[in-house]
Amino acid sequence: MTAVLDRLRPGGDGGTPPPIRSIRVRRWTVVAVVAALLVAIPAVVAAWPVSPAVQVSPTELRDRVAASGNLPWSGYAEASGGLNLPDVAQFSDVTTLLSGTSRLRGWYAAPDRVRVDQLYAGGERSRYTTATGQVVWDYGAQLLTYVRRDPLVRLPRPDDLLPPQLARRLLSGTLPDDPVSGLPARRVAGVDAAGFRVTIADPRTTVGALDVWADPVDGLPVAVEVRTKSAAGALAGGPVVGTSFLELDREVPDPAVFVAQPTPGVGVTRSPTSDLFGVLGRGSPDAVPPAVDGVDRVTPQRGFAAIGKYGTTLSQLIVVPLPADIASSLLDNIDDAGSAGRTITVTAPENATGRTANATAGALESSLLRLAVLRVGNRAWAVGGLVTDDVLDRAVTDIAADSGAP
Repeated sequence: MTAVLDRLRPGGDGGTPPPIRSIRVRRWTVVAVVAALLVAIPAVVAAWPVSPAVQVSPTELRDRVAASGNLPWSGYAEASGGLNLPDVAQFSDVTTLLSGTSRLRGWYAAPDRVRVDQLYAGGERSRYTTATGQVVWDYGAQLLTYVRRDPLVRLPRPDDLLPPQLARRLLSGTLPDDPVSGLPARRVAGVDAAGFRVTIADPRTTVGALDVWADPVDGLPVAVEVRTKSAAGALAGGPVVGTSFLELDREVPDPAVFVAQPTPGVGVTRSPTSDLFGVLGRGSPDAVPPAVDGVDRVTPQRGFAAIGKYGTTLSQLIVVPLPADIASSLLDNIDDAGSAGRTITVTAPENATGRTANATAGALESSLLRLAVLRVGNRAWAVGGLVTDDVLDRAVTDIAADSGAP
């Protein structure tokens, strides 16, 4: 470098001073080389061989991930969804979440001490989970909402896409005999992470495999990818959902970050739930059938008796009653969804007078998620899950047969 600088000095080569233009060209050449080296550093670092200090079997790592719910952390992650769902007004937050990129910053001390910020252009939305409920702070709307609780069965939200939460939630739906294999290690947010794949054997679900990378020492997940499968059971191409930490701190977060501190003068409101399913699920337990597609209903959560959950694996189905007007609006949106929507043929049963109610059903589809809307007379339901077309169709048919609508 000294020799280069000497040559850039007037007379540095022992002869006449070089022209000013030549000096500038050489100087900018040096700057360009240095800039190129700086830009290349991340790629070079990512390409370094990764060898986790702790060697652990894929099965043992899976078990550590499943048991990682009390590990503290804070960090920044990005999640991407490639479901390409059409925009449906009643589920716009979900379709946006699963069809785009989410920037998330999270703090986690325990299951009841969590904060997640969803960052977007012009603001952020923060959700604080405490032992007594939740607080949602919407910076853009300048609104603070105290939420009593959400149902366990609810619509996806941003905090579900953080690597630890997504890994544990999806692994809880796998079976003990689902094959587990190792994956090449990755360096993720400073962690030499070991990887494993769970191949999903259940033919009823669209999920083909879960790929997880985690700290081999304690099993904290740092990256997750979800892959689908074909009708023949072969894994599809790349992941349809992926999430990874870009920054990660393993220290216990400062307790102050779990306390919402909005600016003075903001709006404040209270709500029993922040989830659409939470609102719709407060009806009668008889609003949904006792079984669909041969799967019995799981005992409903107290306070949300009208939410039907069928099964506990990745092929579980969720059934929620809908107001007739919302169902009609959703069916119209399905009709306008093009190739992402389809009609399901259903027939309602005869009532006591021998009359048959009008029955209509349609489905929104992606490679991973299926969502159907069924209306029979004045009753209606939403039916969804990570299930195949035939599973969804049989469930819709069973609900229509059980409806007994006038």
